[in-house]
Amino acid sequence: MTRFTGKRAFVSGASGGIGRAVVAQMVAEGATVAGLDRDVAGMKMIEAAHPRRFFGIMADLADVEAAREGVHSAVIALGGAPDMVVNAAGVYALAPALDVELPDWEFNQSINLRASFFVSQAAVQARRDAGTNAPMSIVHVSSTGAVRMGTGDAALSYGASKAGLIGLTVGMAADWAKIGVRVNVVVPGVIDTSMVRLMDDPDVGRAWLQARVPLNRLGRPEEVAKAICFLASEDASYITGTQLVVDGGYLCV
Repeated sequence: MTRFTGKRAFVSGASGGIGRAVVAQMVAEGATVAGLDRDVAGMKMIEAAHPRRFFGIMADLADVEAAREGVHSAVIALGGAPDMVVNAAGVYALAPALDVELPDWEFNQSINLRASFFVSQAAVQARRDAGTNAPMSIVHVSSTGAVRMGTGDAALSYGASKAGLIGLTVGMAADWAKIGVRVNVVVPGVIDTSMVRLMDDPDVGRAWLQARVPLNRLGRPEEVAKAICFLASEDASYITGTQLVVDGGYLCV
């Protein structure tokens, strides 16, 4: 596939499981990608895997000004504003609802929700500054935790941040449609990344999957990446403000 030949992309959280899979898929389809992350070692590994096609930009996305500076650096590295933005950065601070403290709440909200907006805003601003009307697509990464929280896994504040991201997607899509920017969100279920601890006890993990996930397995990062790349591509040119669930049927049961 060469859907992204000549295209420029930003991926926040590029060194994470889903972010790295998105980078690999976009590069395979012809894009040049700048990744925003604070994981220096992870970014260097991706640069080594995709020389001259991937540029790692160190940025603490919890800091709004640092995120904006990261986008500015990415524009310079890529030689122009992005055609595609994927907000894959995510954190997972857990605590039962009665035990949630402000630092946990702010940790989830600052990365999962706030950074997704300000990275996108800076990218759209860079596009406007460049004076281009070329189509632009933004894809956020939410979670089924946005829909199903309070299930005993102490993920209420995480789920709230991911639910906010779904609402943010709709608002951004409506506001920016008039300037040619599409905004959508992917909603993954339980995906086999370093954030997922489900299979630490294989027997318990398999029992949970059999009971809760109709496809009876963890999702793979590349499966989520393909859904993201569809929404980012011109194949989805008439799709904006929508959510695409990639969960093996988890929300069906």
